[in-house]
Amino acid sequence: MAVAERNVGDSEKSEVHVPTPVISRTRQHTAVASADSHRPDPVAAVAELADALGTRAGLYAVFVTPGYDLPLVGRELKRHFGDRVIGCTSSGNIGPRGYDSAGLCAVAFTGGLRARTVTVGPLDDAPGAVERAAPELADLRSEVGDGEGFAILLTDGLTRNEDLLAANLMAALGDVPIVGGSAGDNLTFEHTAVYHDGEFLPNLASVTVVRTDVPFRLIRLQHHEPTSTLLIATDVDPDRRVVRALNGRPAAQAYAEAVGTRVADLNFSVYSRHPLLLNAGGSAWIRAIAAANADGTLSMFARVDVGDVLRVGRPTGLLDHLEQQFAALEADLGPIGGMLAFDCVLRRLETEEHQVADQVGGFLAERGVVGFSTYGEQFNGMHMNQTLVAVAFA
Repeated sequence: MAVAERNVGDSEKSEVHVPTPVISRTRQHTAVASADSHRPDPVAAVAELADALGTRAGLYAVFVTPGYDLPLVGRELKRHFGDRVIGCTSSGNIGPRGYDSAGLCAVAFTGGLRARTVTVGPLDDAPGAVERAAPELADLRSEVGDGEGFAILLTDGLTRNEDLLAANLMAALGDVPIVGGSAGDNLTFEHTAVYHDGEFLPNLASVTVVRTDVPFRLIRLQHHEPTSTLLIATDVDPDRRVVRALNGRPAAQAYAEAVGTRVADLNFSVYSRHPLLLNAGGSAWIRAIAAANADGTLSMFARVDVGDVLRVGRPTGLLDHLEQQFAALEADLGPIGGMLAFDCVLRRLETEEHQVADQVGGFLAERGVVGFSTYGEQFNGMHMNQTLVAVAFA
């Protein structure tokens, strides 16, 4: 087991990138502690987390890799932490050791924050699920009031409804910024689940609104930039995330030619280097390709609609970009006291392919980053891929 603890102190804070003046001289502190366990027995593993983190924190977030008896893990989380825990299944964790492909990982927040969670589902009809939860979401929004807060979204990663879910939740929560990730199962694509009241349940999302006086930033980091090569989605099945045609031609063929290769040579490495980027709200959002299908279509990890103008992306260097962005964050926020992060599993696979996983994982661990490898990321009203989104505390 590894344990890390960091203190969050005072400085100016903003949500997303908008500075907010300091209005109080009272010094606020939040302890951000993390721990992991690799014990195979779920009872022993959760007990080890509880021993390391205590059971009195205001909020716990727990991420579980495949192989554990989820009913037992859920029961033990409820027994040790009561109703102050959120979590989901993962495709690997980010913890005190950096990237970690196995075990349980947890982060505990104590002092200086208040949190409340609402579940949304079933997600077969994401807009309807959000509408049914509207009264509870309105209560969450009212608790933030005119103060500073943010929402953590954890959602089933196999429903293929994160795009609609994020957009509808943003409308329901108004100006409360959202950050989160889609539960994973280590790329088996068989069973993902979100924790709720002692159980891990599929087809569900949890929304946790955190009210805090402690300085924080919501961040979004991606190391791909759009090129001038345009591909327009002309025939799609958006609900299944399948693109049939780009620029009026079979999607796989059009994409392969755009990146300078043959359809037969399309693979994860090509998709990783050259994802498709959608411009919306003045920013580029990655739509990662999952597979080229035998019928010439492309399966995607995010929704694409007819008429979407997509640009072929190119990488700028994951580790270099990470270092630059963290330097900019620390220049703005001060030394990072802790960070809850949702990092696309495709990014971790890319670090493994280029043999820099230990370097990147170590870099994240040194800066108190805790979280999990996701099947997709949410930032405000958008769902995306191949991105790291996080809430960082000063």
